[in-house]
Amino acid sequence: MISSQPILVTGNEPDPNNRRILYANQAFTRRTGFPEEETIGQSPDFLHGPNTDLNILRSSEKQFRTGRPHEYSLLHYRKDGSPYQCTVTRAPLIDLDGVSEYLISMYMAEQKPSSEAAPGFAMQKDSVPLTIPMPLREYPDGRLPEHLLSHPELDALLDLWLEIRSTRALPNRKDFTLDIMARWAPHLSVALVTAENRIQFRLFGTALTRVYGRDLTGCFIDDLTPLDLWSVVTEHYGEVIKRGQPLFAPISVSNGRWYT
Repeated sequence: MISSQPILVTGNEPDPNNRRILYANQAFTRRTGFPEEETIGQSPDFLHGPNTDLNILRSSEKQFRTGRPHEYSLLHYRKDGSPYQCTVTRAPLIDLDGVSEYLISMYMAEQKPSSEAAPGFAMQKDSVPLTIPMPLREYPDGRLPEHLLSHPELDALLDLWLEIRSTRALPNRKDFTLDIMARWAPHLSVALVTAENRIQFRLFGTALTRVYGRDLTGCFIDDLTPLDLWSVVTEHYGEVIKRGQPLFAPISVSNGRWYT
C-alpha cells in the first residue's frame, strides 16, 4: 500500500540542520511539485518560506528530543511558491535492535486556511505515531516480498495455539492464562468485536504501547489514524474472525515497506 499522503524519510542526526532527505514518495511530488531528483539530499527546510514560523520548528524539535513522536502545524511552500498549511506527523524509524537512525514525516494538508490554523503543535487525541523498520523499499503492485518469513516467536505462539486447540474447532479463551502467555504478553493485544461490529482493544501490550506511542486500551480501531494502516488491521481481524484460524499478516505502511 502506498500512502496518499506525502512522506519524507530523513536521517536522525542530533542536529536537525544536518538531516537530509533520503526518501520521498510520489504523493510528496504531487503535493509540492518537487520531483525526486530535486528532493533527495535536501534538507526538509527547503519547504520553508518567508512566513514559516521557525519558532514552531524549534519547539517541535525540543519535544521530539524527549523521545515521543508528535504532530505540529506549519506553513510550507510548493515549488511554484504557493503556500499551504499542513500538519506534520513525525516519528522515529526503529531498527530491529531498537536504534533509530532515521525519521519518517507525514505531511497532511489542512482544510482550514492558514489564518485559521491552530498555532503551534499538539498531539491529536486519536493520532497514533508509527515506528517502523528500515531500510525502505516500495512495492507498488502490493506483492508480498518473498524474503519476508515468519518469526520464531510467532511460530512458537502458533504451536501453542494449535496445541491448546487440540481436536476442537477453536480453543477456549480461558485456556490462555497469563502464566501461559507471559512470554508474549508485552507484544499482544486483545480485541473485542462489539454488537455494532466495531473492533475495540480491550488490552494493549506494553511493547506495543512503546511502538505506537500510547496505550490503545479501550480505543476503537476505526477511530484511529492513520486510516491507511488501521483499515488494513481491521481487514486482518475480519479475516481471522471469518476463518477462525491464526493469520500471519505483514502490513505495508505509508512508504511501502512490508513489516510484521
